[in-house]
Amino acid sequence: MMEVFDDKIRDILKKNVGWITLAVMAMLSVGIFFGVARVQRYAVVEDLTSFKQAEFIQITAVSFTFVFAITVLFQLREMKRLSIFNVILALLVTGLIILGKISLLDYQSNDYEIFLSEWIYSYTQLPLWNAIGTYIGSDYSPPYLYFLALISRLTVFPWLYLIKAFSVAFDALLAYAIMKMVGFRWESPVFRIGTYLITLLLPTVVFNGAYWGQCDIIYTSLCMLAIYLALRQKSIGSFFLFGIALSFKLQTVFFLPVLLPLWLHRDIKLRWIFLIPAGYMLMMVPALLAGKSLHHVLTVFAQQAGQYNYIVMNGPSIYELLLLSKQVNAGQLYEMLSPMAMFLTFGGVLGISLMLCIYRRRLNVETILLSALLYLSAVPLLLPKMHERYSFGADVMAMAVCMWNPKRRFALPFFFGLSSYFLYTAGMAGREVLAPQLAVLFYVAGIGMTLIELVTVLRESSEAESSVLAAV
Repeated sequence: MMEVFDDKIRDILKKNVGWITLAVMAMLSVGIFFGVARVQRYAVVEDLTSFKQAEFIQITAVSFTFVFAITVLFQLREMKRLSIFNVILALLVTGLIILGKISLLDYQSNDYEIFLSEWIYSYTQLPLWNAIGTYIGSDYSPPYLYFLALISRLTVFPWLYLIKAFSVAFDALLAYAIMKMVGFRWESPVFRIGTYLITLLLPTVVFNGAYWGQCDIIYTSLCMLAIYLALRQKSIGSFFLFGIALSFKLQTVFFLPVLLPLWLHRDIKLRWIFLIPAGYMLMMVPALLAGKSLHHVLTVFAQQAGQYNYIVMNGPSIYELLLLSKQVNAGQLYEMLSPMAMFLTFGGVLGISLMLCIYRRRLNVETILLSALLYLSAVPLLLPKMHERYSFGADVMAMAVCMWNPKRRFALPFFFGLSSYFLYTAGMAGREVLAPQLAVLFYVAGIGMTLIELVTVLRESSEAESSVLAAV
């Protein structure tokens, strides 16, 4: 009798899930996650707001349950092609990943303690519309400040949790974009869902948002989705997303050179490029209506660029190697080498672009992703004033490139990811795990491997084309 029962259970678990069953399972998982999230320990709530502990734990649990729901939502189309057993497994792993990120919430960075928390407190003293229009925190771009102004409405609340929840929500969008890019190569829903979940677990993805509370994931996820849309030949959506990403952070410009191979491959139409500034300005409308000047919203990034005149700031930069001598500091090197560094960066981007123009007839999705990784990694290596977080785009693009051909490129995410992780430790509390100069060597190894892979794939494409012509 028990064997018959076991066989029936196995048969049920092997069946593909229907939409109704999938919806029920997803909603049930959200309810279970909320129950578990409510009983987690939230040290900041306990230490700072004990008089309203139950209320604030409820708000935090709801926030991260919403994050979990979004993370599941992005997987639903692929889950529809899985068996019931695999759906249960994917939901379980997703829940464990988000709960793992919740365990990192209590770390407070210097950025939060010195800047973000003070700005939010200042916003609490103003009506919401006035907070959006004020110049408090004006060295950040207005769209991110909208969010800080909104959460300031929750007075006497550990805003740290909501800042991190906002960033972690974009982890799901990033993972979705990478999953869809990899989908050009692999049909297997198991492989695609696996890519999605592994992306959520990338060290710099976890540390950037859930631990450090930084916002690099926002513009990066938007740019990755923009590249995917471009590969689908959806120029309007792609350019518009690039504009929205630019409104959050200037480092979006690191992604813009990839428009060249996309255009050479006829994936995008340049007549829609005006949507980049249009998307940027659309995001600035609330700030303008609330009282900020047009000059401010157009020059906020120029003001940022004028700060911190150091040749490198914990970034994966070749100029870290020059600091080994200890005879000059990063400020002195900036004064000496910044013009040359700008020239080298321009030369590096130009060199990659010329190579792609020469081999434009051999471009495909794979070579476009490889060239995007080369751009995203070369610019932080050569440009001055680079922070450790500015290679975030290269870290995540390495994942997409790796999963396109994992047997040959499994080392790529390790080279870039480990380099960034080691450099992150220099920017956070505690002692650095590895000397920055050694971390840069990991990074250079990743660039070298990317260049070799790009040249190899272009050559393979040429040989394949020659074989076809010979056969004809």
